[in-house]
Amino acid sequence: MANDPGPARISGSFNSSSCSSTSRIKEEGSRRRRSSCGCRISTNVNVSGHLFLAVALVVLAVAGWVPAVGAFNVDTVNYVLYEERANSMFGFSVTLHQEQQRSWVIVGAPTADTSDLQEGVVNGGAVFRCDISEDNRCSRVPFDAKGNTFNDKNEQVDTKSNQWFGATVASAGVDGPLVACAPRYVFHQLQPRKVERVEPVGTCFIARNSMQQFSEYSPCRTMYWGYHRQGSCQAGFSASLTKTGDRVFVGAPGSYYWQGQVYSINTDAVFPYKPPRYGQFGEGGQIYSFSLNNPRDKV
Repeated sequence: MANDPGPARISGSFNSSSCSSTSRIKEEGSRRRRSSCGCRISTNVNVSGHLFLAVALVVLAVAGWVPAVGAFNVDTVNYVLYEERANSMFGFSVTLHQEQQRSWVIVGAPTADTSDLQEGVVNGGAVFRCDISEDNRCSRVPFDAKGNTFNDKNEQVDTKSNQWFGATVASAGVDGPLVACAPRYVFHQLQPRKVERVEPVGTCFIARNSMQQFSEYSPCRTMYWGYHRQGSCQAGFSASLTKTGDRVFVGAPGSYYWQGQVYSINTDAVFPYKPPRYGQFGEGGQIYSFSLNNPRDKV
């Protein structure tokens, strides 16, 4: 790996918060070194843009091309700092959330190690809720505590390793639900023969009731396999919730030769359909949607 890690970046605008998906860089004289992945949340400054853009504007101002230039940076006095393990991509996604009169910073870490929670899963990714008033006070939200799924015949149905769970996080607002997604989640088609296709369909989970109740939404986990249909849709590449929390919108950019789709799903929808050979995999909520054109499966 090169000694120079590249330009430091400040990304996003999150109601006076800023978080970098890359490792935070510290200056020590003329040397640079990497620290663990971290987020810095400012209490009174709204940050947007990249450091190199601000530098470019200053150069233009010195050259006399710009009459007056103003810039904002991260507040170095009033802030809280969160850090997690290196290589977890902690801070790749961030949102603010308030529930039961408590405020949280919700942080995605899409390559975090989850082997202690999900048996057989390697770097499945995680989502953390962090206290907005204290440094390094974060706890993992257990959206999905299960390992890879197997049917009654011990055939593997999905792969959660390297699924990038936490790449997308969003909040419905005060006392509303949260959504977190894994756009690289892989589903195994068992029809018409064993492991016909192994494809990155993506999946999302919603958390309700103080992040204690969880449900799954995977709209591209259908019979329409193949990259020419929905096999590579990567649902959860983007996601959002209505203010009332009654619908979730899921972006799926890889559907139909990467033309893409956007799903609007009723968060109370239940899909009891159980496809052949999947055993109990199709029970207990939106696990496998057979066909969105079928009236019984419409969302």
